[in-house]
Amino acid sequence: MIDATPKIPTLQEIRAAATRLAPHIIRTPLLRLNHYEGESEIFLKLENLQPIGVFKVRSMGNAMLTAGASDLSHGAYTASSGNAGLGLAWVADKLGIPATIYAPESAPTTKLEAARGFGARIHRVADDRWWQIIENSGHPKDPGFFVDAVRNPAAIAGNGTIGLEIIEQLPDVDTVIVPFGGGGVACGIASAIRVLKPDVRVVVAESDTAAPLTAAFKAGRPVPVDVKPSFISGAGAPSVLKEMWPLVSELIDDTVVSPVTEVADAVRALFDHNRVVAEGAGAIPLAGALSGNASSGKTVCVVTGGNIDVEIMTKILQHQAL
Repeated sequence: MIDATPKIPTLQEIRAAATRLAPHIIRTPLLRLNHYEGESEIFLKLENLQPIGVFKVRSMGNAMLTAGASDLSHGAYTASSGNAGLGLAWVADKLGIPATIYAPESAPTTKLEAARGFGARIHRVADDRWWQIIENSGHPKDPGFFVDAVRNPAAIAGNGTIGLEIIEQLPDVDTVIVPFGGGGVACGIASAIRVLKPDVRVVVAESDTAAPLTAAFKAGRPVPVDVKPSFISGAGAPSVLKEMWPLVSELIDDTVVSPVTEVADAVRALFDHNRVVAEGAGAIPLAGALSGNASSGKTVCVVTGGNIDVEIMTKILQHQAL
């Protein structure tokens, strides 16, 4: 069995993940935000251009590619509101093994249907039951290999490859802003940056619909928060997972919280300025940067995904209420 205790990956582990993932993912571009005049320079790391439209190919890919044949003998499964499940389904299809996704009732149908298109089985469960599967690192009755998109060390190392690319593409970067779901992508990126350029600030962006890390920083420990329904999926959680707290408290410099209306504005700005399609979670970093409360100098906003429902995108572009 693979040790699923989260830890800060070494630079060697992150570079090994980059080599392992190279045949399966793309090195996403880093572009300047067009038509923006502010005190900072804003750049966009476009993970929405990955084969499934989200960075999860890195985390789920590295976690499954490092698993042994015996681990995957009964297939693989995860608990996901959409993107992690889609990543699992995509990689499982490549490996020719069964994939199962336990999704909360509130999960967007579009992402689940995309995962089903890669052959995944979908089990919808109550939101609290879904969160329990995550907290317990698996389902007691599922014999498959549970792939934890947040705490699995190989998943964190896979996310760290984004940090490698950012430093290579913009060596004089000053600030990197990343959204926060469970902390896997933020900690992975920060792990690489802390070694390669430790003076770079790594800031977590959250929305006011769910800001567990901001609450944890204020309390000095993980605390429960209210999660308000919104068009944003894949970011925010009822609490910071206790196993992730040592990592995020060491690696993350600060947080910035944006109202959901400003996140919608950021989705619109990405499309209007750069013709980039981003989902809510992927636009939260830009919302934080545009607020002026997080960015300084050359700032990279990690656009983690672009899997947004057409209806929601249409409403945002037309300035309609969500």
